[in-house]
Amino acid sequence: MTFDRERDVVAYDRRAGGYERGPRGLLHREIARRVGVLAVSLVAGTPAPRILDVGCGSGALLRFVGALRPDARLTGVDPAPEMVRAASSPRLAVVQASAERLPFEEGAFDLVVSSTSFSHWEDRDAGLRECRRVLAAGGGLLLADVFTSGPLPTRLFGPGGAAASRETADAAIRTAGFAAPRWRPLFASVIQAAVATT
Repeated sequence: MTFDRERDVVAYDRRAGGYERGPRGLLHREIARRVGVLAVSLVAGTPAPRILDVGCGSGALLRFVGALRPDARLTGVDPAPEMVRAASSPRLAVVQASAERLPFEEGAFDLVVSSTSFSHWEDRDAGLRECRRVLAAGGGLLLADVFTSGPLPTRLFGPGGAAASRETADAAIRTAGFAAPRWRPLFASVIQAAVATT
């Protein structure tokens, strides 16, 4: 699978206004809720955690985390300008950027989370290296998306067959400088989360 700007950025720019509506919006909100609960558990002992959502879309995950952790400092990035506009609020710092070029200093965050955007990244290896770069020592990565395992072919899942296998993602996460990830099921059988630390 290769990156397709029309499918992976432009289409989301067009859908931004209604992204959280309808059956698909309900599904996205439920996945964001589950990822948010897991994210909050990962920073339970961190006062005023600095959390970055890569591929934040309309901001549903950040809003959910903010409701659970009012002390959290919440930042989102998304390459689609209309998604940035939809997510922007006084509570959230949202900027237009891609995973591969995060506009933040080294060690700026305690947790980097990405919910169902990994399959849209132009260069997953570069994006993971950037996530590692902006994490503070001891920080965590929560990467939730469509991940297949075992004999399930990745081409059957994700946008345009863009799903990654757990094995491929596991290796990429470790190569980017993280400890071996722990995997957790999130939704149905294919939405899974990799949790790793620096």
